[in-house]
Amino acid sequence: MNRRDRILHEIVPEVLPSTYPAAKFRKLDAVWKPGAGYTTCGALPTYIAKKLGVSAANEKDGLLDYGLVTMRNAAILAGVWSHHFTSLRQDATRAGNTYHGPLPRPGDFYLLCSGPKHDAGCNCVGPTDPKEAHRYIGAAIEHVGVIVSAMGTRWRTADAGQTMGVIDGKTIQGAAYVERTFDPATGFMTGELSRVGKPMRRLCGWMNADAYPFKS
Repeated sequence: MNRRDRILHEIVPEVLPSTYPAAKFRKLDAVWKPGAGYTTCGALPTYIAKKLGVSAANEKDGLLDYGLVTMRNAAILAGVWSHHFTSLRQDATRAGNTYHGPLPRPGDFYLLCSGPKHDAGCNCVGPTDPKEAHRYIGAAIEHVGVIVSAMGTRWRTADAGQTMGVIDGKTIQGAAYVERTFDPATGFMTGELSRVGKPMRRLCGWMNADAYPFKS
């Protein structure tokens, strides 16, 4: 079984689909509970990375930190991050052409962002210390997950940090397969809302699962 197949058909099904407080979900995050104040989406790439193994040379780069910016940082530091320049798509559309740039493949780790400064600022290592957050020059980082299929306009992803219901008035999270619509003219995606209720629409970029130096 190659690495991509192992990610999608062996590792991801260990934790998807699942909903708090099931044991399957707790494999992703053993301490999260309603009202915890953070999203568990970063737990899925980290879970996969732990199963595949990360070398001592890369383990401090951020992929094991359950974070969003740290996942992208790790991919950039390893030289396996593909930045999704939406301006190239928009320029082609305005010229009456179709832009046929690279897209993620099944098993790749992807990231969504929103707001301005994506093309200019989302392609570099971001600060992880809250005291240094003001130095970040990219768009708002919204979500990370795993590509299941990315053909045409109908995509499917594997995602933790999903809203699955309410317990005692508090939202509960889970992990699920999500159907998304991808607009090839703009690079925007649909499929869920951010924590502030706004659509998380832009494909920021992705980590090449084959090229990252996992142990297996």
